[in-house]
Amino acid sequence: MRVKIVKGDTVEVISGNDKGHRGEVQRVIRRKNEDGTYDPDRVYVIVAGANLVIRHQRPTGRVGTQTGRIEKEAPIHISNVMLVGPGGKPTRVTYQVDRDGLKERVERKGAQALPKPKK
Repeated sequence: MRVKIVKGDTVEVISGNDKGHRGEVQRVIRRKNEDGTYDPDRVYVIVAGANLVIRHQRPTGRVGTQTGRIEKEAPIHISNVMLVGPGGKPTRVTYQVDRDGLKERVERKGAQALPKPKK
């Protein structure tokens, strides 16, 4: 399975406690099976400001890490987010080969190209 959402995309959470929240994808996590192959059912994304959890961090040695109650984003399964298209609405994504022979992301309904975010 090809992951159609990449780091830097704007997505909307479509189910769960944070339904309706929009944010930028900070990281895409692909989990592996025991044999080392990627499992298509174990793909997660971390969305800025969504699925916030509190972690308790104790001081460790002399390193200047943040301690106490730390609020951070937890992973969300990729099936629970949807890419926001250029029109500002959540959209499904497919791939098409353009005239130059390059593969590009395209909206399912509007057939508008969805450029990958700049790094």
